[in-house]
Amino acid sequence: MEQKMYDDHKILFVLNETEENAEKAIVYLQSLQIPEGYTAEVALPKQETTVAAYYHAVQQSSNARYKVYLDEGTVILQKDFLEQAIGVLSADQEIGLLGVLGTDQLLTDGVLYLAPHKWGQVIKGNGQRIVGETIPGACRDVRVAGGGILVTQYDIPWRYDLFNGTLFLSASASVEYRREGLRTVVLRTEEDAILLPGAAMELDEIDQMRFLDEYSSELYPLVSIVLPTYQRPEYFRLALHSAVNQTYRNLDIFITDNSHNTETKKVYEKYFADDPRICYEHHPDFGERENWARAIDYNNPEADYVNWLMDDDIFMPDKIAKMMDFFITYPDVMLVTSYRQRIDADGNIMPDTPMNEPPIDHTARIKGEDMGRHILMMMNNFVGEPTTALAKKSGMLEHHRLGWTGNEGKYLISDFPTWLRLLTQGDVIYIHEPLSQFRQHPGQEQHNVFTFISGNICWGLMMRNAIEQNVFLVTEEDRRTALVRYLYCLGDSLRKLLAYPVWQDDRLMDLLTVYQGTIEALKNGFRFSYKIDMRHKI
Repeated sequence: MEQKMYDDHKILFVLNETEENAEKAIVYLQSLQIPEGYTAEVALPKQETTVAAYYHAVQQSSNARYKVYLDEGTVILQKDFLEQAIGVLSADQEIGLLGVLGTDQLLTDGVLYLAPHKWGQVIKGNGQRIVGETIPGACRDVRVAGGGILVTQYDIPWRYDLFNGTLFLSASASVEYRREGLRTVVLRTEEDAILLPGAAMELDEIDQMRFLDEYSSELYPLVSIVLPTYQRPEYFRLALHSAVNQTYRNLDIFITDNSHNTETKKVYEKYFADDPRICYEHHPDFGERENWARAIDYNNPEADYVNWLMDDDIFMPDKIAKMMDFFITYPDVMLVTSYRQRIDADGNIMPDTPMNEPPIDHTARIKGEDMGRHILMMMNNFVGEPTTALAKKSGMLEHHRLGWTGNEGKYLISDFPTWLRLLTQGDVIYIHEPLSQFRQHPGQEQHNVFTFISGNICWGLMMRNAIEQNVFLVTEEDRRTALVRYLYCLGDSLRKLLAYPVWQDDRLMDLLTVYQGTIEALKNGFRFSYKIDMRHKI
């Protein structure tokens, strides 16, 4: 921080008013109580320039210790506001900036006034109050402070290189002051201490883009995207393109590629190698299981959330941002998912099926126990494939691994057991609009007969887990209904397997064991005793 000689008893009001409104603004200022021993001056814009450039020029030319930056049309109604604000600043040299409204977490649009969890209060000219939590004590630290007014006791340069308008200036200043190791706080004021204009605030999209580009890594949680891939270079390109072009910037993208050629690697090097958010690993000696194990093992401890991305699927551009807004608004939610579209090999949208039809007709928060019950009762993964959902890592196995109990072994299906684990710990948000696309084509693993067998076994294991843990399926009627439906579906699956040479395979024997063991559980008060070997063969 640059050293500067300040006049510790000078206050400078920096007004952003037109010439016709300046006189009225000064009249309001003259009604305020100036602390004893202090002098006050007023700065007004003298030429056409951006507000940030004007603020910066005033900052450089004035030696006033305390500068009060007022947005256009903002009025201080609390007469002793200056005494209170300067009292807080002068008592703590680590505080660089204070406002009257603040938040610890902005939504992904970057607008302070829309943040769901705020501190402080202001009133608008149309009578609307923007009220946050009551501040205990004289002030409270926040990540972003504002509310139409900022009071500073140090001059940290304004980012006039970024902004044409004013909407993001207070948030930008908050980050810049914190970069210098200074605290940013919200002052506890009287009710209706600060009056803002009643008109709607204008959002400059260019300012917003620059703000998010510059500050996202400091203002928003890190989200990991895990992308395992194998010899689908063109699908891989489309999938990764959809990830790197998310409107949510603070991403950590991990790719593990077990292609036995270099085609996918060449795509990465040609189009994506310059993106510092991406970590790419090529393991041509890995098989499918080893590549999945590497993806599951990946854990960036700085990331609080994770979204898997299958190499043939697509994210919509604002998928992560819209889902993160729900996590920010509802911090106790464990999972956010959405409607997903089916697309074919060429990217054409396909009709919905029971697999992907929305379970409800609107965006809503659903209780974890209700969604988990619905999944198991209907044997339908309503949350979606790994690509579909954004998960809170704190609720996952070892805070990053897939699965429910960790004992699924070779019969782990990557998605719904993980969702069930998370749903035992909290609720899910279902977003009704499509935020991802699930590609269905002949080359998918889903068409593998042994994947089909494993999926059927996994459903049985998850029902057993639910009953033994007394979650989701808690009534005798629900347990009986779920198990009978499972056995009915399993019988149909066995009929489909008649056409395949799998009847001597250990996995098919395990499926029959689960089938028989589930029947025995129905006879014995829902007590399970069957055992299968879930270890991977070496």
